[in-house]
Amino acid sequence: MDFILANTPYLWIIIGIILLFSEFLLPGTFVMFLGVGAIFTGILTRLVPMDFYTEIVVWVVTSFVSIILGGSLVKKFFKSESSVDPFVKEDFLNQIVPVEIDVLVGRHGGKIKFQGTLWDAISKDSKIPKGEYVRILSRENLTFTVEKVDS
Repeated sequence: MDFILANTPYLWIIIGIILLFSEFLLPGTFVMFLGVGAIFTGILTRLVPMDFYTEIVVWVVTSFVSIILGGSLVKKFFKSESSVDPFVKEDFLNQIVPVEIDVLVGRHGGKIKFQGTLWDAISKDSKIPKGEYVRILSRENLTFTVEKVDS
């Protein structure tokens, strides 16, 4: 045990290198910043002797600072792509779909089946019973506004 405590600077650096390389196996960049904190702790421990609990505090603080500063740098250099709603708005307009649960006038509770999924639906004009077909007029969030289709 004395051997380990006498060589903690090198252990911190080895742990840091292992964490850096484990980043290749794990998604995200979180582990890399923990490794940077461990390497910094190892270097600082080599320069300034300290007890083990102080080393842990130094590692936590340097890892936290590394996450904050490094995270902002990563975001700056590797900009994320803005996601586009995969549910293209024009794809649902004027689609004819069946009513699965009675669609009510201006109230939630009705359901239609669109693309194999049940969706909330409301009507502006009249109650539409189950089994009828409706035309999709618009969508607000997860609710479709529909109208009855004359058979």
